[in-house]
Amino acid sequence: MIRVIKVGGSLFDLRDLPDRLRGWLAAQRAGHNVLLAGGGRLADQIRFWNQLSALDDATTHWMCVDLLAVTAQLLNARLPELTIVDEECTLRERLSAAGTTIFSPASWLRNGERHAAGLRLPWNWDVTSDSISGRLAITLGADELVVLKSSLPRDSTGKLGELAAAGFVDKFLPKMAAELPAVRVVDLRTPSTRELVLNA
Repeated sequence: MIRVIKVGGSLFDLRDLPDRLRGWLAAQRAGHNVLLAGGGRLADQIRFWNQLSALDDATTHWMCVDLLAVTAQLLNARLPELTIVDEECTLRERLSAAGTTIFSPASWLRNGERHAAGLRLPWNWDVTSDSISGRLAITLGADELVVLKSSLPRDSTGKLGELAAAGFVDKFLPKMAAELPAVRVVDLRTPSTRELVLNA
C-alpha cells in the first residue's frame, strides 16, 4: 500500500499539527506514506509578486517549486522522527517497507517528472502542490492520494472538477483524473476530521 499525502501549507500554523498528523497516520491502513508539503504563505507571496511584476508564469512556478524544499524541511522539523529525501530513486527504495517519508520534489520535477508516462505538469499557476502530489502518486503507482486541507466545502458531490471550480484543489488536478488512484480530501483542521472520497 503506497499512499501519497499532500500536507497543505495552510495547516502549518496549527501548533498541534505534529500530533494531528501522527494520530491521523496511525489510523490509516498500513503501508508507506509519502508526505509532500504544500507551499502555503510562501507560495502566496510569490503569487503576489507575480501579479505586481513582469515575471512570467514559468519563472514563478519554479520559484514555488524551490520553496517546497523549505516547507519540506519545516515539516521535517516538526516531525523529526521522519526521514526527508529529495531524490526519486531514494524514495522508491523506501516504498517496499511500511513507514512514512517526507519527499522534497524539486529535483524530481526538474529531471524525472517530464520523462514519466502520462499527462505532464504545465509550468503555470494552474499547478500547485495538489497536482504535484497527484502526479507523484501516478508516477509511483500509488494506491491512494490524500490531500490534507484546512476546510472542505459544506455541500459537494465529490467531483474533482467541482472542487477545482470552488478553489479547494488546483485547476490542473481534475485533468489528471483518469490517471489518478483513489483520492480523498481531508479537513485536518477541524476535530471531526471530515473527508471527501472523490470521483472524476
